[in-house]
Amino acid sequence: MLSAVISVSGISQAQLENPGFEAGWENGADIAGAEDEPLQWSSLKSADAYTLVAPIVAFKETVNPHSGTYCIRLLNVDTGLGPVANGLLTNGRVHAELVAANGYVFTNTSDTKWNTVFTDRPDSLVGWYRYDPTTGDQGKVEVITHTTAALGKLPGANYPETHWISRARYDITTSSPSTWVRFSVPFTYYSTNASEYILVVLSAGDSTNALIGSEMWIDDLELIYNPNLVNVTPPATQNIDMGVNGTMLTVNYTPNAAVVSAITQEWKYSTTSGSGYTSFGTAETGLTYTPNFATPGIYYVVCDVDFGTEVITSNEVEIVVTDPGANTVTISPSATQNLLVGQNGTLLTATETPSAASSREWKFSTVSGSGYTSFGTAETGLTYTPNFGALGTYYIICESDFSGDVQISNEVTIMVPSAAGINEENLQFNIFNNGSDVNVLMSDIQSNTLFSVFSLDGKLIYSDQLTETNSVHHIPATGVFVYRVVRGDRIITGKINL
Repeated sequence: MLSAVISVSGISQAQLENPGFEAGWENGADIAGAEDEPLQWSSLKSADAYTLVAPIVAFKETVNPHSGTYCIRLLNVDTGLGPVANGLLTNGRVHAELVAANGYVFTNTSDTKWNTVFTDRPDSLVGWYRYDPTTGDQGKVEVITHTTAALGKLPGANYPETHWISRARYDITTSSPSTWVRFSVPFTYYSTNASEYILVVLSAGDSTNALIGSEMWIDDLELIYNPNLVNVTPPATQNIDMGVNGTMLTVNYTPNAAVVSAITQEWKYSTTSGSGYTSFGTAETGLTYTPNFATPGIYYVVCDVDFGTEVITSNEVEIVVTDPGANTVTISPSATQNLLVGQNGTLLTATETPSAASSREWKFSTVSGSGYTSFGTAETGLTYTPNFGALGTYYIICESDFSGDVQISNEVTIMVPSAAGINEENLQFNIFNNGSDVNVLMSDIQSNTLFSVFSLDGKLIYSDQLTETNSVHHIPATGVFVYRVVRGDRIITGKINL
């Protein structure tokens, strides 16, 4: 028989009772020899009339359930009295008549055995079926949620009935006797009022037009509650000056079926990622917001969306706000330079904004990012030409003093490897060009010996492994280039004109 208790999954997310038919079975109408019915479900054998002569149309099935031990098998049966007995199952009660068109299933609100209390608002119903229909027939799964303004009843005289809150119906037409098929059907809502009961009917045949022999298996019914979704676009970090408008942000949200009140939103910000969001001085409550901050800093903007049932905070958008009047210094060109010992490199220029610094000094280090020291003779002009008398890799910066506000520029890397054409320790090396082809002669080739060609601004033009003492390389460019051969811990470099 039926129970008024609904199992709950999560907070306010009710499910059908015994949706996978694993919670137990009982005899329909307590008739000796009657086929079992799953707990909280009923068939013709539990109808309000004709139970003694009603055929068995619902069966406990243990062969090939979708999951667990059981599923329900429904079969359309010839009554011998004219109408076809539809293979159906309901969590309400069957009203049976000899005229098939007058039969229906219903919620009896006066008897807890034949009703299921339900007040939630699911988004959809999913489940699994196998179906072997008689040609021309179709099965169905139909659910309504309703109030006590009138009895819940399927089929209804009108669609929707005035007391219905929602309805979901899935017609099964695909023949799949042995393979389980998943179905999903959304609920259509007709009212923002709260429901009080839920009524489900599973039918192997097309309602009052059912055909003899259609057979359907159903398992693992589930009510789906979608999350409320919120996101802000575009999500990319914005870099703006203080007091200047950034790119407009838009909040996008998708409410679930539980949302029945007006949705509101408010934009907020924090200077700490992930927490501490506060309202703007004048509350920003529209669907869009254009970032604009009067103070430099990094701000994290979100939108709180109030669905009435919950408040969800969107993704963060990072807004980096800078002072256009802040003192800065940059040096260019910034590309890596490859030089010989004692060779002048490309002239570096310091650009200071918003106006020239009161003083500056170029410095270098052999460690990227730290340890910068002065040159032997201090370099204090707006330009500096790299030139080093020892092998190594050097990192150049310009340190500009804006009347006490000391700013450090970006780094420029200067690579000074050993000279070309060396002849020591019996290593013979030579290189010459023939048009766009370059011949490399090297008496001692080791594994992973690499030959590379760079443009004067440090861009890689060509690279290849040297595997022979005499090799030819086609360089797809013309002009003056820097070549480099790396052999073990030795680097050979120089210039070549192609």
